Amino acid sequence: MLKKFVDVCATEKIFDGVRKILIAVSGGADSLALAELLINSRRRFDLELCIAHFEHGLRGQESLDDAAFVKNFAEEHAIKFVGAGGDVKAFAAENKISIETAARILRYEFLSKVKRDLNFDAIALAHHADDQAETILMRLLRGATSEGLSAMKFRTFSEEYGLLIRPLLRFRKVELENFCREKNLLPRLDATNFEAEATRNKIRLELIPTLEKFNPALVETLCRLGEVTAEESDFISAQAEKIFSAVVKGNCIIRADFLKLHPALQRVVIKKFLAKVTGSTKDFGFVHFEGVRKVLLNNLSGVEIPKNLRADLRKGKLYITKNFIGKG
Repeated sequence: MLKKFVDVCATEKIFDGVRKILIAVSGGADSLALAELLINSRRRFDLELCIAHFEHGLRGQESLDDAAFVKNFAEEHAIKFVGAGGDVKAFAAENKISIETAARILRYEFLSKVKRDLNFDAIALAHHADDQAETILMRLLRGATSEGLSAMKFRTFSEEYGLLIRPLLRFRKVELENFCREKNLLPRLDATNFEAEATRNKIRLELIPTLEKFNPALVETLCRLGEVTAEESDFISAQAEKIFSAVVKGNCIIRADFLKLHPALQRVVIKKFLAKVTGSTKDFGFVHFEGVRKVLLNNLSGVEIPKNLRADLRKGKLYITKNFIGKG
């Protein structure tokens, strides 16, 4: 297990430019295995480690016991520990979002703050192959395009959180559980992972086992799809970046130049253009990007898009206007 971990990290260059790593540890088998593997390979990669745990306050005493367990694990291995907690339910209610989303936001905000305060290079997350497969299936069911199906990567840079690394993406969950048993680790069990109400849990507990009857190697197949799609998406994005300035002049898209592009490049150019003009494409989906593309392809007058905006085509140039004001 350790040899495979070292090989994957070396091959994928996960630790390039990285020395100080903040490990997100919940106390479950996945994150516990990640911490143990990083501890056992830190000399090989010359790493400085710190363990971080966020207590969500969702399971009463069990949550508090999880935090104490992780702190004790860090102390036993002489690794620096940083912990914090938050009221996830209150945050979810205040922002009108799901408990799962609220927990993720608060957890990542905590990890990001610790990373900045301690001047660490990256946050290590315990996402594994089964998580990858679940994510791809979830996005597929929601109608994701190729970019969405690329799912998680070994290294992801976020303006908000900095560098996130996922060394376990080539490992199945059962491998991590077996590793914990071999090392006499006793991971904490979160019963909410087995509640079928959550969409991700339904995919894990119901959909994947059903699909595995048709393809026993389903998880590996989905992970391969994710990796290949990510590489192809990165390539298309790089090509779009090269021609972007030739198609986008100032605050508009030049239709004549846009029509010369391959459809794959057209879609990426539109997404980059909207991100540039509006500041973010968070509220935009495929239907909106495609709506703008159809305006350019079919020489239409325009289309309404999120954020109370409109894409207007005038004299061969596409502009983004707000409330029909500021044309030109």
